[in-house]
Amino acid sequence: MASICVVVLDPHFAPRDQTAWAFTNDDDAQAMAAFLNTRLGCGEEIAWVEVVPLARKLNEKVLRYLDCWAHLAEETLRDDDYLE
Repeated sequence: MASICVVVLDPHFAPRDQTAWAFTNDDDAQAMAAFLNTRLGCGEEIAWVEVVPLARKLNEKVLRYLDCWAHLAEETLRDDDYLE
C-alpha cells in the first residue's frame, strides 16, 4: 500500500499552518525530524514521523500542505514555460 511519511512538529514551535511536512521517502522524513529535534528541540523530541497510508483518510492539515506544494509546483512549471 502506498504511503507518505509526515513529519509532525510540536505546535509550540511553529505556527498552526507549518506543523507538518510530507515526504515520499522515509529516510528524508527521519532526517528532517532529526534535524528539527537537534536544532529546535536541543535533543528533546519535538518532531516525529508518522507513516500515513494513502488509503486512509488524511487530516485536513496534511491535505492543505500537499495542496500548497502542488500549487507551488504548478506555478514553477508555468514560470519555466513562460521563460522559454
